[in-house]
Amino acid sequence: MADVPMVNIKINGIALQAPQGEKVIEAARRINVDIPFFCYHPRLTMENGANCRMCLVEVATPRKNPDGSVVMAKMPKPQTACSLPVSEGMEVWTETEQVIADRRGVLEFLLINHPLDCPICDRGGECPLQNNTIHYGPPTSRFIEEKRHFPKAYPLSEYVVFDRERCIHCARCTRFTQDISGDAQLDFLFRGADMEVGTFAHTRFSSRFSGNVIELCPVGALLSRTYRFKARPWDLMTQKSICTQCSNGCNIKIDHRVSQLQRVNARVNEAVNEEWTCDRGKFGMDYVSSPDRITTPLVKRDGEFQPVTWDEINTLIIDRLQEAGAKVGGIGGTRSSNEDLYVWQKFFRQTLRVNNLDHRMGPHFRPTNSGLYARFGYHSMNNAIADLEKMKTILVFGSNLVDEQPIIYLRVRKAWRAKGAGIVEAVPRSMKTGEEANHVGEFASVRLYYRPGTEVALLHGLLNVMLYENLLSAERLGEIKNLSIVQNAVKSWAPEIAAKECGVEADAIRRAARLLATDQMAILAGETVTQHPYSEDILNALGNLAILTGNPGNINVPVTENNQQGAMDMGILPDVLPGYVGLDQPGLNTKQMLQGAVSGEIEALWISGVDLVNRFYDRDLARRALEACSFVVVTEHTLTETAQLADVVLPTQSVAERDGTFTNVERRVQRFFKAFEISPEIHPEWLIFSQLAMRMGGTAPYFSARDILREIAASVPIYQACTPRDLGDQGVRWHYPAANHTADLVGVEYRAPAAVSA
Repeated sequence: MADVPMVNIKINGIALQAPQGEKVIEAARRINVDIPFFCYHPRLTMENGANCRMCLVEVATPRKNPDGSVVMAKMPKPQTACSLPVSEGMEVWTETEQVIADRRGVLEFLLINHPLDCPICDRGGECPLQNNTIHYGPPTSRFIEEKRHFPKAYPLSEYVVFDRERCIHCARCTRFTQDISGDAQLDFLFRGADMEVGTFAHTRFSSRFSGNVIELCPVGALLSRTYRFKARPWDLMTQKSICTQCSNGCNIKIDHRVSQLQRVNARVNEAVNEEWTCDRGKFGMDYVSSPDRITTPLVKRDGEFQPVTWDEINTLIIDRLQEAGAKVGGIGGTRSSNEDLYVWQKFFRQTLRVNNLDHRMGPHFRPTNSGLYARFGYHSMNNAIADLEKMKTILVFGSNLVDEQPIIYLRVRKAWRAKGAGIVEAVPRSMKTGEEANHVGEFASVRLYYRPGTEVALLHGLLNVMLYENLLSAERLGEIKNLSIVQNAVKSWAPEIAAKECGVEADAIRRAARLLATDQMAILAGETVTQHPYSEDILNALGNLAILTGNPGNINVPVTENNQQGAMDMGILPDVLPGYVGLDQPGLNTKQMLQGAVSGEIEALWISGVDLVNRFYDRDLARRALEACSFVVVTEHTLTETAQLADVVLPTQSVAERDGTFTNVERRVQRFFKAFEISPEIHPEWLIFSQLAMRMGGTAPYFSARDILREIAASVPIYQACTPRDLGDQGVRWHYPAANHTADLVGVEYRAPAAVSA
């Protein structure tokens, strides 16, 4: 903002300064002057905007006469405040007789065909059209003709219902699908009085972000199919929370009534999700009010679960854990809060004296502080989500980004559409086609669909072009001591050879290399990389690419589960303590614990918040381990397939029933707050572990999640700035103390896949 020149203007006689080019409607907000609107939205372009005409204002600008004198020349017609940029000396009036009359006329026109069914409309009570009509509109209408009629509640998508009678053609929804989600599935059909919003040929609205149009719609035209007729705004209570459906950590608002979740809306956080949600998050949180929720501890007797008291179940757990001694393992935790995880690992390590903890579901279980950390000083995602907008080029490698990281996908698309970034997508051939919308390939500058297993060959081909077409900075190359390692590795991988091996076009490799040869390039690697048998080779090749282009701090291998980053930070790993402090005597990883349960070396397993049978890469091993283990404890919301194989099932609170923090994919620690309580018999996990530790002679109990967070901030250096007071509403992103941005190149040998998929 400091680089933008300021201009002097007046609004209703009040003098102020505003950035040159800012819209009048935005400048008015600086002095709390209300200009009503329907179609305007600060995140949407003005293409098809400025059409509701509700924000009309009168404007005058300075005009220089031939004699050199300056007079204020009033524009002959009112102007739309949402599209008019401010200029030096401009004067604006928002409450003149002409403006008031224009607003009344606009509202009268908008209500010609509007059904006026506010009593049965889900928007009633929070409808901008309703509010503006009451505040600015006429008391009666002069139109007596019959209103137009359409079939009610047309199912536009799985989640969105459309009432065409209420639509005022503001174009917010159509602009969202063009500007933000990118699927462009909604647009105006027909003309004149027959114009309506719809999809081409009335196909299904398949966007993964369709729920956002519900919040954008200023009337009750687009509504939630899951929330319809469930509550009124004045019946609801709202609490700030964090979405749990992926690792992005979207800020949301939970609307609840009578201890039941009614709906989820987005909450603004410019650093994370801006104000958007994906459909998985907006409509996938209903598990917190599932009728299948477990509300009391259960113990299996004669093959059937029976409810027991917490005192009985704690006594049983303590007896069985003491019998097992060191032959105990803990698996899971990516759905748990940081506070839960910290107390869990403390219970295992200080009370039970074992390090058998892991949250990873396989198939690879490498040492925690190896790989990216050993080479670059960070473990997963080093860039902030918002940093992606600043990149000149982004390489999406081996990731179905919209499924794995939906909000990061929106940032990548924004970097392309709004900032002109070049996008290179390199993914296996299996991701080339898809029935649903929202794929990076739809807007990528270069698309590389390679044969699975040839990732290193493709990266060698890219580096070959960069090195032998002299695309890289000679100054930077001169500073790299072991450049010959990579030169020798990629020398034989000319684009034609790499193209033949990978099944892509040589010209596409050249174009991608030319785009990526910049020091403003970020890499996003996905699950096909992390789950690859040769993932370390691929990451080393990506590291070489980052170093040679001057981007060693821009490698991102983002985690995918809700609080997977927090599980790593809190030491739910067999070889590190909270804060990634190494252990002299590492414990067993997930696979080793399950194998130990089958062989009898592990006698007790504690499964925390994960359906292990369906999530572990080897389903058969997981099932055999649970069936063979002498004692299995599961903390869960419902009786999952894993819970049904347990000896003890403990009910645990959902994100809506407790306070706590999650750490998202970019290492941002964010708070969520208790909205309601389903049953006093459902305990937070940290309380379960704290009570067991106290009864087994451990430390004094905790009394709140805030107490635990304070202890985390005091004892885990990387969380030092993450106190309850510091986090606020937007969270705090912790940083590695010494990331290595001068890492050396390493040699990477290409190992051809034994069987290459077609």
